[in-house]
Amino acid sequence: MSQSRPGIPTSISIYRPCALSLAAIHPFTIPKTSLIAVLPSTSYPEHIACPEATPWASFANEPPAGQLRLASQATINFTQQLFDSASTLFTGKFFSSGGDEINANCYDKDNETQSDLTASGKTFEQALDAFTQATHQVLHDNGKTVVVWEEMVLDHNVTLSNSTVVMVWISSANAAAVAASGHKFVHAASDYFYLDCGGGGWVGANPLGNSWCDPFKTWQKSYSFDPKANLTEEEGKLVLGGQHLLWTEQSGPSNLDPVVWPRAASSAELFWSGEGGDGEKALSRLHDVAYRFQQRGVHAINLQPMYCALRPGACDLTA
Repeated sequence: MSQSRPGIPTSISIYRPCALSLAAIHPFTIPKTSLIAVLPSTSYPEHIACPEATPWASFANEPPAGQLRLASQATINFTQQLFDSASTLFTGKFFSSGGDEINANCYDKDNETQSDLTASGKTFEQALDAFTQATHQVLHDNGKTVVVWEEMVLDHNVTLSNSTVVMVWISSANAAAVAASGHKFVHAASDYFYLDCGGGGWVGANPLGNSWCDPFKTWQKSYSFDPKANLTEEEGKLVLGGQHLLWTEQSGPSNLDPVVWPRAASSAELFWSGEGGDGEKALSRLHDVAYRFQQRGVHAINLQPMYCALRPGACDLTA
């Protein structure tokens, strides 16, 4: 990354195929981590390019505005080639194609998209369906199970294979609707598992702004989650698991460790051990995780003062 001023990057960071291949195989070169797999994730057709980029708030959830011209056959061809190339770099079975935050206004105001829709006789939703089927087929042909965000099931009338896995992210309340669709899904709800919530707003000229998913999600909040809430017994079988997520608008190598650890370990406690666990015992184990990480050079934060860690229960609200 070249720099014209100290500390200010001026060129785009590029991940070349050799670097991606290394990322894909690295977890398997470490002893006893054979269960770790890298899930490549793309953002299609959203978050790409939009001719009406300003004001960005009219065309996207955050700057810069961007959507892919999915009604164009050239766009479909390019995306198929990209998915074919990218999916062969990773040995895992899952590949995320995206599908969140599709902004219809971007397409409504784009003359080229409107011309393509008129020429094909398709509505926007029909074009999205055609784009989805054509690009997903490449992933299926390469032996991948496709992962999508919840909007592809709940907000758009697109054809998805029965094997498609859905990420529930907007709200934990949406899990029941996704389950009703019959698709397997992963809990990743922002109201429980988003690690970047509560960090304050990052959009400029907005001094009173907060993060969109306030408040801060404590480990106790995550651990209190019930993966089977509002699901029938059969729908509960569709739950593949859950995950913590961290988006990087305000995170990077300099603060990754303290933002993630040991909070993210609470989801391991939850999804490996099951809901309804003993929070006091879980806290003791999370203290242990934090201190072990610190001893190994990981900059995990303390969940409580040392006094509390050494005296389980002494710092409870009701103690």
